[in-house]
Amino acid sequence: MSAEFVEFIKILGKGRHGSRSLTEQEAEKAMDLILQDVVKPEQMGAFWMLIRIREETVAEAAGFTRAIRKKLAPQVDIKPDLDWPAYAGKRNELPWFLLVAIALSQSGVKVFMHGHSFPEESRIYVDKVLSFLGVEQAQSFAQAQTQIENQNFAYLSLDKISTQLTDLMELKRLLGLRSPVNTLVRLMNPLAANHSVHGVFHKGYDEIHIEAAKVLEDKSVLVFRGGNGEAEVNPERDVSLAFLKEKQVSWSQWPKSSQQHVRQKDNLDLTRMLDHWSGDTIDSFGEQAIMQTMASVLALMSGELDQEKNVIKAKAVWQQRNKLAFSAK
Repeated sequence: MSAEFVEFIKILGKGRHGSRSLTEQEAEKAMDLILQDVVKPEQMGAFWMLIRIREETVAEAAGFTRAIRKKLAPQVDIKPDLDWPAYAGKRNELPWFLLVAIALSQSGVKVFMHGHSFPEESRIYVDKVLSFLGVEQAQSFAQAQTQIENQNFAYLSLDKISTQLTDLMELKRLLGLRSPVNTLVRLMNPLAANHSVHGVFHKGYDEIHIEAAKVLEDKSVLVFRGGNGEAEVNPERDVSLAFLKEKQVSWSQWPKSSQQHVRQKDNLDLTRMLDHWSGDTIDSFGEQAIMQTMASVLALMSGELDQEKNVIKAKAVWQQRNKLAFSAK
């Protein structure tokens, strides 16, 4: 048992009037102990449940993430253009955002995607789609670096990044609740990419993410409530985009691009994505989700936040994709 870690549990759990949130420094130290594997499972469960009850604060998110970044760095020499965490999975539609990332990589943007999946859940995760498309998934940071150098895209699962963080994610199976680690894996940006895009599910988490990124002095971050919590713009809803650029946070309101219902909720056949990529068929939802998501990422990288201008740029990137990329997979 870690006697030092007990003190953090006491801070969080001293009752209605005696408890408080952790400071940024306390959160960093608590996560450092967790990553050292000196915290007992019982301590871990109590700690995360206490935080989950009232949700993590900006200071806690920043402190936890700072400890994670110190633990992971340095891993490779390459610095990607875009960090894309993908941890939520899609259940109401397909993960069209993956095609955005691949199209961007074909245009020259170096994309590092990382994620985690719960196979027992009725969600479609990135690793499943990559396997379907025949895209090799990295097995280490070194292989991810090689893939980014050679093809501008790499996907690395969380278990290859950190066993401790994977264990924290897996607490969901035992506790039945979302763990704050879902915030941390989106914030961690393990390869220190120039830009990072986060999708969140619940209202308010966009503010926590963007403000924590600001505290961490990140240079370029986009956060928004996306489809099922992934960084994908839902074309059937207005979206509020939070941009962090050089210590300044700005919010941009983009109206929905679809004026009618185009989602195919009961059709999660992955061939829809393959056929849309190749141009054999045009998927109405997929087309708009791709254009709006890509436009938001281009806005992040360029600093030009106008929706229409970025959609024009997105269409140009999409049109130049290699339509035969997956034909022989």
